[in-house]
This record gives sequence, structure tokens and C-alpha cells, in this order.
Amino acid sequence: MILGAVGRPLQTDPAGSFTLQVTDSTPGRPANVVYCSSERFGAGDARQRVAAGGPAGSWLAFSGNPLLLASGTTASRATPLSAAALMQRLEADGLATLAGIDGQFAIAWWSAREGKLRLVRDRFGMEPLHYCARQRQVLFATRAGDAAAHLAEPLKVSMQALAEYLAHCYLPGDQTLYDGIDRVPAGGCVEFTAESGALRIGQWYRLSYARQVAPDERAIADRYRDLLDAGVSRRLSDDRIGVFISGGMDSSSAATFARRHLEGTIRSYSFKCVGGSADESPYSRALAAALQTQHCEVEFGEQQALEAVNAAGAMDMPFCDIGVEIGTWLLTQAAGNNIDYLLTGDGGDEIWASHPVYALQRIISWYDRVPLPRAVRSMLVSASGLVRDSDQKRNLAVILKRMLPEASYSKQLLHYRWKMYYTTGSLRELVVPGLQSALDATQPFQSALDSFAGYDGPADGLSACLYSDYRGISSCYFQRMFLARHFGIEVRMPFYDRDLVEFGAQIPLHLKLEGIERTKRLFRMAMEGILPDIINHRGDKMGHSVPFKSWLRETGALNAQVSETLGSARFLDRGLFRPEAVARLLQEHRARRHNHSHRIWALFILEHWFRQHFDSASAATAAAPRLNPA
Repeated sequence: MILGAVGRPLQTDPAGSFTLQVTDSTPGRPANVVYCSSERFGAGDARQRVAAGGPAGSWLAFSGNPLLLASGTTASRATPLSAAALMQRLEADGLATLAGIDGQFAIAWWSAREGKLRLVRDRFGMEPLHYCARQRQVLFATRAGDAAAHLAEPLKVSMQALAEYLAHCYLPGDQTLYDGIDRVPAGGCVEFTAESGALRIGQWYRLSYARQVAPDERAIADRYRDLLDAGVSRRLSDDRIGVFISGGMDSSSAATFARRHLEGTIRSYSFKCVGGSADESPYSRALAAALQTQHCEVEFGEQQALEAVNAAGAMDMPFCDIGVEIGTWLLTQAAGNNIDYLLTGDGGDEIWASHPVYALQRIISWYDRVPLPRAVRSMLVSASGLVRDSDQKRNLAVILKRMLPEASYSKQLLHYRWKMYYTTGSLRELVVPGLQSALDATQPFQSALDSFAGYDGPADGLSACLYSDYRGISSCYFQRMFLARHFGIEVRMPFYDRDLVEFGAQIPLHLKLEGIERTKRLFRMAMEGILPDIINHRGDKMGHSVPFKSWLRETGALNAQVSETLGSARFLDRGLFRPEAVARLLQEHRARRHNHSHRIWALFILEHWFRQHFDSASAATAAAPRLNPA
């Protein structure tokens, strides 16, 4: 990780750290950066580099794995950059040099010649970087918690971030739960001028959907396969490799191309759903046998879900989707000291519009165009609420109930309407009366709306959703994969390869989502004869699914732990949520009146995150949203 400050000295434990001291253009005001080495934070942070002594005292620190792309080819592996080489390029060409760099990275670069600090994140925000601006001072850190630990003033909870977390079950925007500590935007640059104290937030990259390729299906399939192969190859190294395989197209293709380029040991990991109908482990097992990997299958049942308490302690910010967060935790825990880095299939859904929310958005688009009064829409939603929930994953009545969007959601939210768990009104019913005025000052859905800004592609109804997900939901993928660093493992994501993503943005939508559910047809064409038929020809992908809502309705260990946590004095004494509102969520879920599993889990994870990161969090520390500097 990187941790440092410009504008004032930074007090920190020097053990395992390397300190650079420079002086900015303000007399008597030192600028410091502290680089925390991998020995202190584990092998998963091994790709940390720092360079000093550049032109006129410039310095640079980065975390992640920036890759210098070979010009004019996609076949060769990219070259990892040293901090000295990266600083030399930046000093010569500025941020324009990033056009030839791929991979995941967060950069803190002090240009002594300009007297400016620039904090930069990669195109899609895979590598985290946070900052806090205070009175001509900037503190920056990989992890928000490390920045919070070095603030002089008492910590406050950001009410804006709290509202976003509850609404989305993760933080889609650039704020954190620590009031005043923000993320550097994905593909963004925060520029701080030491002499004036001015702070400017800008974008150095935006994904474009403006140029569509000719609809030559064979050419698209071949090009996509070659780019994916190259994206995997760029991320391979001589370190010990592991792959997460779910039995789906994306992770299976990443593993297959890795095997094509590596002859040695590849370790693969998947989980077996215990006690549910969504177990996909036979597919993962079949792929592992075909690729001759050393395969590890981890059981994921109700007892293993209790690991959520430990996982919450490793989260820099809380997020919750039990199938992926605890699944990731269990798999990386199993990988332990056996691998140095792993490949995942995250990002494939955004290329091919293969997540169910895209199909829902297509289905409901006619409903959005019908000139129905809002009162009528509200009545329809209320009527659908009378349908009782089912423990079956694909119960038709429950699917129809889920399809109608809340009438109070803006149509401009598009597919986000199926990825949110509260309306403004239901949030007010959840929090205690003393917080309602602070809640009213927030905009829980603004970050989702902002994620569409800058879209430049066709008005086809869905490409804007894909664009927004590279700026929104992708951050949830990256947060959960950051859990791997707790076990000393670096994560590499070939489906976020720059060339691959940009080519995917050029594929016409009608070749991605055909009809309602037919997706990835050209992907399957590309992988014919490369992937085993059991993977390439399957049509029943279930995702990272466990019977969580059923566990919350049974008298098992997980239900007991959730009940104990949400009824505890520590939870209630925070004064954030109405006890009767929380009790109603539990009661309605157990009675199968509604599926509140995500809402309940969000409160459970938040409480355990507070206990391990921010135990003073209470109504007294909740703050109104802070305006970002211009």
C-alpha cells in the first residue's frame, strides 16, 4: 500500500516503511511521502514501488501492476514498469503517457518542477486510492482506514455514504463512510497545487461507445478471442498462479488461456454450495480435469457463512453480496500461501450484457414508455407486494414481483432500479428520527445517476447501462477482490484489459443480448473447440448463488448470529436505526412476506465493520454530506 501526505509531516510507525522527504514551494512547509513496504503488509502488496531523486526532487510511489503495452501488437506480454521508469515517462509527457499503460495501478506523483501532487487511478478503478484535503494539506492512502488513522480530528460517519451503502449494499460513488475521506475517481486524477492549496478533480480516461464495428460475426468472435488471449497473457508472470473457476464462460476462458501459455502448476479454486440447488461445482471440476490443474473445492454452507464476521474486518469499506463476498473470502483463505496471484473472470458480464438486470431493463422499457400516472404505478407495485416470497431461486411469481420497479425511482436510473434496496421513503423509516434531517440532505441515488455522465454511444437502451457499470458496480467487484490481500494474494483481472474492454464497447448491442436471455453467442463461437463442451454449451449458469434467504428463515447458526447481532446493545446503542424497523425486516422475511435478505445482511455486515473499524460510530458522529472541493 501507499500512505503519505503533502503539506504537513506525517506521523507513522517507521517499521517496514521507506520515507522520502522533499520540500514544496511554500516556505517552511514540508511535503512528505511514506511508503509502506510489502514486508509489513504481506505478499499481496508486493508490487509496490517508490522512486526518488527524479528531476529537481520529484518522487513517485505506486501500488498495483502498471503494464507498458507493446506498440502495434496484442500477442506479446506487457512489460511491468518500475517506479523510476514510470516517473521518467510522466515527467516527460505528463498524464498522456498513461495512454500506453494498462493494468491496475494507483499512483502518487509529486512533480517538483510544477509544485503539484497528482493522485491517479487506473481506467476502471481496480487499484484503490483515497485522499483527504484539509486546509492546504492532502493526506493520501491506498486504504481509507489508513488515512482515517492519521487524521487529527475525531472521525465522523458520512451520512451521504451511509445512505448510499444502505441503498446499494456497497458504495457506488467516490465517498467513503469516513466523512471527508474520498476515493480518487476511477480513471481520474486529483491534482493538488502546494503553493495555493488548490485541489482539482478530473478524468484522464473515459470509455467510449461511439464507434461501432461492422457486424461481421466471425470477425468479431475471432478478434474477441485473440484480445482475451492477449489480456490473459499480459497478466501472467513466473510467480505462483491460481485461478478462480465458477464453471461459467468467463473464468473458464481465463483459466484455459492461462494453461495455453503456462506449462507448470496452475492451482484452481471453486466452491461447492452445501444444501442448495445452485451447486455448480461439477462444471468447475470438469474444467479443472480438462486443464490438469491442481484443484481445490471449498464447501460453502451455512456454517462457512459465519466467516462474514472475519471478512468484515478485512474490508476497507463494507459491501455485501454473500455469494461473492464470502465465496471470495473462503477461496482466498484456502489458497493461502500456495499462490502469489490469481486470475478471475470478473468483468465479462459488462462486455456481453449477460447479467439478468440488462434483460430486465429491456423487458421493462415498454412499461417506462406507457403514460401511466405515478399513482397507478405505485398501486401496481403495491399489488405485486402481496405476492409471498419463495425459497426457490427462479419462482415465476417472485420474478414477476421483482420486475416492477418502484414508482418513486427515476426512469433515468435505468437498470439500477433492480440493484437498489430502499427508496428515499423507506430509508427514512429505517433511521432514527434524529437522523432524518441529515438523511434528507443526502442524495442516495446521485452516484448511480452520475455514472451515466459522459456516455457517447448509441441510444439503444442498454449500452449506457454497460458504460455506467464500468464506473459503478465494477467497484464492488474490486472491493471484494481486495479481500484477497488479507491472505497475501494479488488479483489480476484479464476481462478489464484495456484493449478487450474497448473492443467490447464497439460490438453492436444486438450481437450481445439477443432477445431476452440469449447472450455470449459470439463468445461461444470464439471458444468452440477451445473450451470443453460442458462449459461452452451450458445454458443454466446460476452465478455465485447460495440459499441465503432460506438460511435466514431456519433455526440454524447463521440465523442465530444475525438475530444476536441486530438485537445487541452495541447495535441498538449506536442510535442509527429504529429497532422496530429492523425487527419488522426480520419478521417479514421469516414469514415469507418479502425477501429482505440483502437488507438484513447489509445491516449485519455494517455492524461488524463498525465494531472492527469504527466502533465509536453512533448517531452523534453522523455528519451531513461534505461538498467536494471544486
